Parts: sequence; structure tokens; C-alpha cells
Amino acid sequence: MNRYLTALAPAARLAVWKTLLIALGAAAVQAVLFFLVLSHWGGEAPPILESLIQEGRLSLAFAAGLLILCAILILPGWDKGAKTSYTLRRLAVNEGKLSLLWGVQNALLLFFYWVCQLAAALILCQSFLASADPATVNHQSLFLACYRSPYLHSLLPLADWLVLLRNLSGCLVLGLAASAFSFHRRHGRNNLLILPLAVVAAVGFPVYAGNPVLSLGATVIFLLLCFYFWKSVTGVHEDEE
Repeated sequence: MNRYLTALAPAARLAVWKTLLIALGAAAVQAVLFFLVLSHWGGEAPPILESLIQEGRLSLAFAAGLLILCAILILPGWDKGAKTSYTLRRLAVNEGKLSLLWGVQNALLLFFYWVCQLAAALILCQSFLASADPATVNHQSLFLACYRSPYLHSLLPLADWLVLLRNLSGCLVLGLAASAFSFHRRHGRNNLLILPLAVVAAVGFPVYAGNPVLSLGATVIFLLLCFYFWKSVTGVHEDEE
């Protein structure tokens, strides 16, 4: 196991810092969008939390950050040449197992990104509620916004465990897809599923139609794809026989 940790450590350190920078950048953009909408809010009706989130298009900043992060995650082990192969031979590690560990590492980084965006959204919500007219908000305003706002509900599903499972399985499948992409590229093959998966995740994350079947179906599909990626990096391929 020490050999695998040695192989993972350099890429992990770089990926953590890059993920943190991307998460902070996306959070900063969301804050700017949120307060721009709030400062330009017109009309006699007081601003409503879920309306600010919707009008500010905060989900677009989340989606952009997610796409950038997925692009970053495919970089470790990207090279088809001697560098990665030399490292694997020197440490005497199984490339398939290492790719799976890379996938799990990627999934944890994606989970970290999700948590950072959730924290940023909660800070924005609390900031708004603290400064809003007490006559227009109450202690349940945030709770209600989590169900009324599709983006906020996806970030914080509360009792909606099917959305939570969808998010967790989404992190795992994107992490494994990024690792599989790099694995197959090193062997001269193409596995481009990370591209449509990243786009679907970025576009579909804030979508919540109130239908548990959609969340359950997405979770099942993600788990099946996880199994596919697991087999694709641990199986025997023609160029390795």
C-alpha cells in the first residue's frame, strides 16, 4: 500500500490545491452574481432568497467550476510516454489498481468541491437573511428556500436522500471516468465518456423536477457506469496480452 500512496501523493497534492482554487473562484463568482442581483433588485416586493439565487444564475458558476475541475482531474498520468510508465515500473504497482485509487481520489476532490459550493451558498443565504427586513423573513426561510430553489436543493437535499445518492454516485462516476480517460490514453486508446458525463453533471446538477424516479434512475445509471469503468481499467486489453 505504501507504494500506491507514494505514486498518488505528488498528483494528490497538486490536485488538492487546484481544486481549492477552482472552488474558491466559483464561490467568488457566485457571491458577485448574488450581490449584483440584490443591489439591482427593483419593485415594491422585497427580495426573496430563492429568487435571488435563480435570477443570479449561481448554478452557472457552479457548472463552469465543475467542468474546469473535471479537465484538471484527467491530467495526472495523461502522458502516453515514458514518465508515468517509468514511475509505475519503479514502484512496482499494478496500473489498474492505481487507476482505481486515482478514481477514488478524484471522487473525493469532486465531493470537496461540492461541499465548498454548499458552504459558499449557505454563507450567502445567511448574509442575506441577517440583513433582510425581519418582517419578510423568519427562521424557516432557509429551510423553505432549500426546497423551492432547484440549485440550493441539489446542494443541500436535506431529507431528500435520493438526490443525495445521486450526487454521491455522480462524484464517484466522474472520478472514475477521469481516471479511466487517462489510463486508456496512456495505452493509446480513447475513452471519452468523461466529456458527456461532465457536461450532463454540470447542466443536470441544479435540475430538480420533484420526481424521485429521476434521481433514482440517475443513481442507477451512474453506478452501472462505475462498474464499467472499474472493469475497463482492471481488465486485460489486447495491447497488454
